[in-house]
Amino acid sequence: MHVVPLPRHLSPAGQGVLELGGSPRVAVPSGRLLGLGRIVAALLGGSAQVGGEAEVTLTLGAGDGEEYELVVTAEGATVTAGSAEGLFRGATTVAQLVTEDRTVPCVRAGDGPALAWRGLSLDVARRFFTVEQVKRVIDLLALYKFNVLHLHLTDSQAWRLRISAWPRLTGPESYTHDDYREIVAYAAERFVTVVPEIDMPGHVLAAVRAYPELGGEDEPAHPLVPFLDPRAEVTWRFVADVLGEVAVLTPGPYLHIGGDEAFGMPHELYAAFVTRALGLARAAGKRVVGWQEVSRSGALTSADLAQCWVGDGDAFDPEAARKTAPPQYHPLIDLAAAAFEQAPHDVPGAVAAGAAVLASPSRVLYLDRRYAEPSVLEEQNERRERVGFASYRPMTSREYFGWRPGELVEIPAGARLAGVEAAIWCETVGDFDDLAFLLLPRLAGIAEKAWTDRATTWEDYRERVRTHTARWERLGWGGYYRSADLFT
Repeated sequence: MHVVPLPRHLSPAGQGVLELGGSPRVAVPSGRLLGLGRIVAALLGGSAQVGGEAEVTLTLGAGDGEEYELVVTAEGATVTAGSAEGLFRGATTVAQLVTEDRTVPCVRAGDGPALAWRGLSLDVARRFFTVEQVKRVIDLLALYKFNVLHLHLTDSQAWRLRISAWPRLTGPESYTHDDYREIVAYAAERFVTVVPEIDMPGHVLAAVRAYPELGGEDEPAHPLVPFLDPRAEVTWRFVADVLGEVAVLTPGPYLHIGGDEAFGMPHELYAAFVTRALGLARAAGKRVVGWQEVSRSGALTSADLAQCWVGDGDAFDPEAARKTAPPQYHPLIDLAAAAFEQAPHDVPGAVAAGAAVLASPSRVLYLDRRYAEPSVLEEQNERRERVGFASYRPMTSREYFGWRPGELVEIPAGARLAGVEAAIWCETVGDFDDLAFLLLPRLAGIAEKAWTDRATTWEDYRERVRTHTARWERLGWGGYYRSADLFT
């Protein structure tokens, strides 16, 4: 029973198997859930119907949220949950139980998530992915019971979402409103919430190049790190337009305002900017998420989320950076070093303000780290030296599995843990296969940490996940890393 993430309870339930056949029927209790039935049927290669005899039956009953129960007998599989979301989570377990000969073992399962927020941050600013490619990401997230797709839509390299009143922000590789709505709707049908990020007041070179007035009258400390100047009134027209438009386009409850690495921005200007931006996002009816630095504003509340990202052992090393960077970048290194000196106080400050903490420490949740173990495919080993952030210490897939959410040293005692979120930054990603190379197989292990409420061993997880490769290929993820840790 090679299910990932491992359910809370999963045990055999008698002899025999359920024969699915070539086109299994999926029955839902009402026409209102027929759309869900069709999505589940697509997972299983079958058809959906309202009521009647079926190989897989989805039934509304007792339970809350994502909790579900599953019973598989030789006569059929029944998923029971108190919500459509719970039914879908149970259906993904059924999909993972299907064997190569189209049978499902007879089992009983009772299941539900350990953490409420289980996400992936996808950097579409540094590497643009088409709507169809983003849908493939959503399919992968849904299979592994993730429920958040955080879209990093803007950065110094590019701005990817069109804003009506500021047309120069975007180029050809960007999302129209209809594109964005299509992504959001596709995700919602699979119970994945899209959280859009507009990164500011730093990481705004693309915006300032398009509209130089946003940078104010003062020269930035370095030409590559302008910031949105809160003293310029045009800045607030811009921020209000952007956050207001993105909020209207986004039915989900969250809006991410970035807030990280505003290198060279004086503290008083940074605090003034973040305080006002928080207020605008709240006024748009959203709960606000920001990277851990937003706590430096002193304006967080218990309704906000601070995303912890600076991992223990991954602190910025200016001396090492100077050894490899050209001299013209040395002033940038000094600015970064000054900003990182404050990092140890960020998350405790957020906790003191009552904000919830979203765990994304780079040490175990940044997936742009290179693999330490070789691939069983020799041609992948060249890519292993090219794809991934060179400054991070390479880690094996086994090392990536060696943590638990409640034991992260980056999260202080007393923190209200909202959940965990992996992040994939795309400075070194050239195409979709590079994305697959970095995400898989490691993302599946993160799913287990976020969903399963007890410790599982590497050996057990390894035996389960190594059977998933055919599913990855069917979903369009054939570029996954053939890790020697898993596949030998």
